[in-house]
Amino acid sequence: MTRFVDEYMPDQVPGFPCVSSPRWATDIQIVDSGAEQANQRWVHPLHKFKLPDAIREHDTYNAIHNHWMAMRGPLYTFPFRDPLDFASVDLDLPNTVPTLSRVDQNIGTGDGTTTQFQLTKTYTSGAQTYDRNIYHPIVSTVLVGVDGEDPEVASPDYPWSVSRTTGIVTFDVPPDNGAVITAGFLFDVEVRFGGDDAFDGIVQTYGVSGFADIDLFEVRTCV
Repeated sequence: MTRFVDEYMPDQVPGFPCVSSPRWATDIQIVDSGAEQANQRWVHPLHKFKLPDAIREHDTYNAIHNHWMAMRGPLYTFPFRDPLDFASVDLDLPNTVPTLSRVDQNIGTGDGTTTQFQLTKTYTSGAQTYDRNIYHPIVSTVLVGVDGEDPEVASPDYPWSVSRTTGIVTFDVPPDNGAVITAGFLFDVEVRFGGDDAFDGIVQTYGVSGFADIDLFEVRTCV
């Protein structure tokens, strides 16, 4: 069964402010001397998103109730734009679209044979880096470069397409050996509601105080 339904939450539901928390799965063992050993069980983190007091009015409640019913609670997943991290470059301000370029991220090197390249975003702190696979790009925003040039106007030209559900860029003709493949893009995260009883908390909190949070959990994309 395909869980992903490419349908955003209704416009009545505000996506910001938002608490965006990437969570790793790391086992920490403390030995008798007090020293620590660490083992990371996940190659990539999963995000948890909290939209504090997102439900403040009854039309927002109705909108999220409709989305909850249509998604069958946590059964189906859907796209969510993390207002703090949704572009191939760092944001100047939260929830503000930055200027993109086709050389924002390096996504591979041509070998004369390979035609498919996964969109990725690299996070850097000093000499340490982390490469995140991007599975749900906003297709209309994707810019691709071959050696920094638009692949469809360069000579030779390389017609290409990108998948909304995998983030894979596919060239009709494999880029030449040594050609640097780059990209700029906006992207979404695949999320679900917390659980079958998650709506209970929304109903109770909204009924008592007139305000309720929305919690969303990133789902590992299967490709």
